[in-house]
Amino acid sequence: MEPWKKIEELTELIKTHNRLYYEQDAPVISDFEYDALMKELIALEKEYPLYARPDSPTQKVGGAASGRFAKVRHRVVMQSLSNAFEKSEVETFSRRVLQTAESVDIPTRFVIEQKIDGLSVALEYTNGVLTRGLTRGDGEVGEDITHNIEAIASIPKRIDTRAEYLNIRGEIYMPYAAFEHINEAAMKTGDKVFSNPRNAAAGSLRQLNSEVTAKRGLQLFAFNIQDAVGVQFDTHEEGLKYLSFLGFAASPGYKIADTPDQVWAAVEDIARTRETLDYGIDGAVIKVDSLRLRQEMGQTSKAPRWALAFKYPPQEKKTLLERIDVSVGRTGKLTPVAILKPVLIDGSTVSRATLNNEDYIREKDIRPGDEVIIRKAGDVIPEVVAVLYPDRKDRSEPFIMPDTCPVCGAPVRREEGEAASRCTGPDCPAQLFKNIVHFVSKDALNIDGIGPSIIEILLEKGLINSVADLFSLKDKKDELLALDRMGEASVRNMLDAIEASKNATMNRILVALGIRHIGVVAALTLARAFNNIHEISSASVDTLAQLPDFGYITANAIVEFFSLPQTQKLLQSLEAHGLWMDRKPQISSGGVLSGRSFVLTGTLPTMSREEASSRIREQGGQVLSSVSKKTDYVVAGEAAGSKRARAEALGVKIISEEELLRILENS
Repeated sequence: MEPWKKIEELTELIKTHNRLYYEQDAPVISDFEYDALMKELIALEKEYPLYARPDSPTQKVGGAASGRFAKVRHRVVMQSLSNAFEKSEVETFSRRVLQTAESVDIPTRFVIEQKIDGLSVALEYTNGVLTRGLTRGDGEVGEDITHNIEAIASIPKRIDTRAEYLNIRGEIYMPYAAFEHINEAAMKTGDKVFSNPRNAAAGSLRQLNSEVTAKRGLQLFAFNIQDAVGVQFDTHEEGLKYLSFLGFAASPGYKIADTPDQVWAAVEDIARTRETLDYGIDGAVIKVDSLRLRQEMGQTSKAPRWALAFKYPPQEKKTLLERIDVSVGRTGKLTPVAILKPVLIDGSTVSRATLNNEDYIREKDIRPGDEVIIRKAGDVIPEVVAVLYPDRKDRSEPFIMPDTCPVCGAPVRREEGEAASRCTGPDCPAQLFKNIVHFVSKDALNIDGIGPSIIEILLEKGLINSVADLFSLKDKKDELLALDRMGEASVRNMLDAIEASKNATMNRILVALGIRHIGVVAALTLARAFNNIHEISSASVDTLAQLPDFGYITANAIVEFFSLPQTQKLLQSLEAHGLWMDRKPQISSGGVLSGRSFVLTGTLPTMSREEASSRIREQGGQVLSSVSKKTDYVVAGEAAGSKRARAEALGVKIISEEELLRILENS
């Protein structure tokens, strides 16, 4: 891949992971994997600085404030730390510090601390009274969570100090015992179960109701005095001791070192304590002790030059793989799951681990009865990384993915070029929630008033058992009114929206059915080419493959879908409820956009790309996949990447979704 493309790809990928981690508290990769991506981007930007974007995540800290709390600018910028993964990096850092200290004649030592796996906060005290607590946010602007900070019992609300002002930085974390207690209670009540203590702490700290925060057992380790008026310190260790005097738990177990060898020994000592702690750490932080030398060394736009975080690799443990089960997700994907002899790792008991897909199992030759190494990196689902003793003679037979769905019995298909196997059943109970959410979505039947939370309640109460059951809800009005948050008006509006959806055109019904490879644009193509859905269901693969922008993969998916008995049963049920299988969409051949070409890039605020494409085509416009001099407009949303850059270079007009909607409304 060309360097500029790789930089573009990594930039967008890391920004996505930043949003998931910092703003949604829902990371999908481990810290270790994230750090590897960031390290790769830093190296590429260093080698090819012309391709580095101004909004690169290497130049920023964390994510934006979420908007749920008031935004406040930090009095002292909350920077992140430079990361190290190898002993040599720690040694280089230590020697550079000592060389700088010698050159400016400022003696120093090192303070080595645990890197707590939690959320950074800034606490402000005025005349000894806690006046504000802020999240890190993007480092310059954070969220005001003072009411939740005040609810944490272990944080002093008043301190005995002569300082007029103190700005203290610390890490909010959740002890393992509190984490296990919360998840046990959640399982009993059917509430959300957290994947790890860090996510649980983040969710607890961002509660709008501080009474919830107070019950979550959160703790704070203070690790730095960022700013002080009325007191002075010469070293970081003096600051830590002062924090302890004031009643804070200040960076427990920190170590002092004078030489690079002692620094590395301290890093290793802290690593050996990981399994004895009742909270999570993911590394060690090496800091310059002399505050004068810190000022001399300064900082970059993102991180101080006087500190370094050494990241420990994810924890791994040995256990027995008892059997391999297969689960069916809401998208129909079959995922093999390792059922393990329970083992304690990274603060939680692990009894299941993902095996990803059939290729992953075959590549590592994983079989039931094997002794395996599992890894849990804190933020993600545990995984099996290796098999011990793979050459032993008494191993079980290799695993084979089932050819029928273990839930509904429909055929399982794995398409060429894909690693995933999928259930093809349109009414599979395992996929029901996902299918209904899709069925009522904006691009499909567009039924207002039925969101995911309402669908979950309807399924839980047994009021619907298939997508077709939505049209029977009009006969269950009393049961609907008895549900929480469902008043007379909301029930009436929901039933009216369901009734109105019966007038949907056939292309919307095709989208709603959830046929693989059939989105808004492909559904319009089918609606133009056939008179009704029954004609489509009986069309041959060759006929379908000749349609514009179709091919044999799409054609086979359509034929296979309509050949299933479950599909025919569903169509009959929808027709019986009054949906039209032959209502064709109105498509303008000479619309306001006739002769104009568009390219869509980035995430649009209110429309999906497919919906925007559909609306453009309905008015005679053409939607292209790449930008050229002949392109009339580029519609750019959030995180628009290389297509926007190319449009700017070629002088192609760039418009927003709002401007596109204005053009469409004029039609």
